[in-house]
Amino acid sequence: MTTTSARRAPSGSVSGRARDFRLYWVAGGVNLLGSQASGLVLPLVALAVSGSPAAAGLVGGLGLTGRLVTAPVAGVLADRLPRKAMMVTALLVAAAAMTVVAGVLAAGAATFGVLAGAAFVQGVAQAGYESAGAGAIRRVLPADDQRALARLEARNHAMQIAGPMIGGSLYQLARWAPFLADVVSYVVAAACVAAIRTDLSPQRAERPSFLADLRTGLRFVWTHPFLRFVTFWAAGVNFVFGALIYHTILVTGRRGDLPVSIGLILAIASVGGLVGALAAPKVLQRVRPVVAIPVASWVTVGLVAALPVARQPWSYGLLFGLVFLLTPMVAIVFQARAITVTPDHLQGRVATVIGTTGEALRVLAPVLAGVLVARYAPGVAALIFALLLAVLAAYATANVRKLRATVPAVEED
Repeated sequence: MTTTSARRAPSGSVSGRARDFRLYWVAGGVNLLGSQASGLVLPLVALAVSGSPAAAGLVGGLGLTGRLVTAPVAGVLADRLPRKAMMVTALLVAAAAMTVVAGVLAAGAATFGVLAGAAFVQGVAQAGYESAGAGAIRRVLPADDQRALARLEARNHAMQIAGPMIGGSLYQLARWAPFLADVVSYVVAAACVAAIRTDLSPQRAERPSFLADLRTGLRFVWTHPFLRFVTFWAAGVNFVFGALIYHTILVTGRRGDLPVSIGLILAIASVGGLVGALAAPKVLQRVRPVVAIPVASWVTVGLVAALPVARQPWSYGLLFGLVFLLTPMVAIVFQARAITVTPDHLQGRVATVIGTTGEALRVLAPVLAGVLVARYAPGVAALIFALLLAVLAAYATANVRKLRATVPAVEED
């Protein structure tokens, strides 16, 4: 039995930490850029190969399935194995999967089975990379962790804007081009991770069984008031926002709007998220989180409730952009606190529990969106979404003082 504090593990000089954080930042950004580029066109390629929309959807779903089924295992391994080696290996496995896709497309020999298998393997590899990366982040974060996390959040939004644009442009040149770009992105990301000098390996003296490790991670999240709260909150937000985006796509498509209108709405939303992430540290310097989080949560409810008044794609996108302008600030505060209260040797498991819970619930988001489109007018659906967000806002308001919760002792099985 061991007791572990939540103090930050030493990882070298300030300049060394800054250098390694830049490498970590670039690796994740390049990886996300390539994944966004290929992810946009993979269903299109599957549709062209199989001729079946259902088959195309299955290929996309297999990538998510690979991530979800692997995540619990990857979370445990991220707290047992050298994390840098695990990240590099995962990136190279994903690169191999996309190399196969690019190769068969270039040779004109693509089949549905090859595409489905590659999507699943890529999902498995991505789960490994994300779990190890989540476990390692505490070691490379600068002292100003909120500003650093804001840079990570801004990077993600920027890549979500640029990735699909690059993927679509490369697809116009050749079907295989986006996947070759993804291969390059994985290799570059692996090189960046390999260049990190900080020791990212978990600090633990004992090595209990795999199942005991898994139970320890689950129990730690469940018994820690703040982590339990943020897990439920993040899952709810992922579900509602996922359903809201799908609902927007379905409604605009049903209305006969051009695909460019949908792209405009999502692009404005992503820009809002980018600006919100960049502005969050300055806002949090002036406004206490216990005030900022409830205000941002309730303003978001009002913005979603106002969606029915938007008549044009740009006005709809503007409201979406304002919603995504506010959410990064809340996410950054919660993520920073979650990293702080989690001991080093549990970082991978805790991040995986929180992330997987949200991803698993988000799978149901398209179902909710489809039901609302089929049964209710857009105005009624917007009010339903606003009501769900109001429940989450009330939950956040009631629990925001858990940000000050103390760190419990951790007992290994």
